[in-house]
Amino acid sequence: MKCETKPINTALVLGAGELGIQVLRAMSHKVQEHTQVKISVLLRSEAAHAVSGSRKARLDELIKLGITVVEGDLQENSVDELSEIFGAFDAVINCSGFVGGPGTQIKITQAVLKAAVARYFPWQFGVDYDVVGKGSGQQVWDEQLEVRHLLREQKATGWVIVSTGIFTSYLFEPDFGVVDAQSKTVYGLGDWQHAVTLTTPEDIGRLTAEIFFHQPAFHNEVVFIAGDTLTYSELADLMRAHWGNEINRKLLDRKKLQDDVQHKQQDLAAKYRLAFARPDGVAWSKENTFNHRQGIATTTAEQWLAKQQGI
Repeated sequence: MKCETKPINTALVLGAGELGIQVLRAMSHKVQEHTQVKISVLLRSEAAHAVSGSRKARLDELIKLGITVVEGDLQENSVDELSEIFGAFDAVINCSGFVGGPGTQIKITQAVLKAAVARYFPWQFGVDYDVVGKGSGQQVWDEQLEVRHLLREQKATGWVIVSTGIFTSYLFEPDFGVVDAQSKTVYGLGDWQHAVTLTTPEDIGRLTAEIFFHQPAFHNEVVFIAGDTLTYSELADLMRAHWGNEINRKLLDRKKLQDDVQHKQQDLAAKYRLAFARPDGVAWSKENTFNHRQGIATTTAEQWLAKQQGI
């Protein structure tokens, strides 16, 4: 752990979606203690000038939080154009997600480095891409590894990667195909002892803000957080307790998962199921996380489930 030498007075958050808004809320709360830091958010033109609906409500909330809106388009703007925007800030926190399509995260990173931003939190709120490596079957995961290579090859921009596992809700999404509430079935991916780490966007937002302002500052390192880590066997036990009756447990071995990907080339969930059918890289012990060391409580899968209807 090394200390930052350059003061961070301005931070730009990219996006105000499911994760971005949680980061913005948490950052806005923290700047009450760090009044020298000003927070801005990058929004596309249609969101920055919304006059009705959910976008207008989101815009009103951002203004109430004291966050300045900056216009930009991560897909349409060039590296040079994005670099010019980013250059006005000491720090950039990338909450843009994968919606930009292949190559977008590389482009954003190139723009951050071209602007020589002092501190960068890339969109790496997921698995341990260093351990997973290339060839996981997920093209976007390969790109995430390339982002890490770009960051490590230079020295001008300090970076912090926050590894979170998957969003808690995604593990229970019907489309993911692990928890089937209708048939009361839990599918194990690869092996019942394979595990998965999951964290809610709310917890990711709070912990990202804590990590951002932590002293001594994190510098050029990966920081692991977790709401929960559980094996597929433990997940099945959890669902049995949640549903209150016996459940079906079905193991999908790697051959079955590979066949599904082979025969359903456009099925993104099939690719994700295969990617998560592994013994490493997608889960880590909660006891070794930043939140555990700091004594910060996070939402477990059991606690999250207790608040849900229809699962």
